[in-house]
Amino acid sequence: MGRTVIGAWYQVIQVATQRRSRQVKPPRKKRPISPKAVAVAFPKTSFFKQVYQIVRTIPPGKVLTYGQIATILGTPFMARQVGWAMHGCPPGLPWQRVVGTGGRILINSLSLGEGPILQRRLLEMEGVKFVRDHVDMEAHQFRPGTRFSRSK
Repeated sequence: MGRTVIGAWYQVIQVATQRRSRQVKPPRKKRPISPKAVAVAFPKTSFFKQVYQIVRTIPPGKVLTYGQIATILGTPFMARQVGWAMHGCPPGLPWQRVVGTGGRILINSLSLGEGPILQRRLLEMEGVKFVRDHVDMEAHQFRPGTRFSRSK
């Protein structure tokens, strides 16, 4: 009688482990980083320098968003990295001409304390109009020509 009980428990345990093994998913395979992604992330010239080059071309009275700059560089998913670049921008760069999505005023490293107020004042001195707390993007959004396109 003892052997039948042990045999029955053995079968129950065996069935339970089989069910459990079907439920456990195999671990995900890590995708290798493509060479194209590496080339985009680490170009021959510094990403930050490319950002600064574009910001220098924004004329007075016009603005670009972080996302637009990233898109111009061919990396539309790197808007936050543009923000990092602008956080430590060199002196003399017109940092106030870079705004957030929809024309939102964002704080920059050069604008300590009164950051948003300073950025707004500098933009108003350049003739940029505001709708409530946002830049009027329809009137002041900079649309660069084919100079920055990477299609060729």
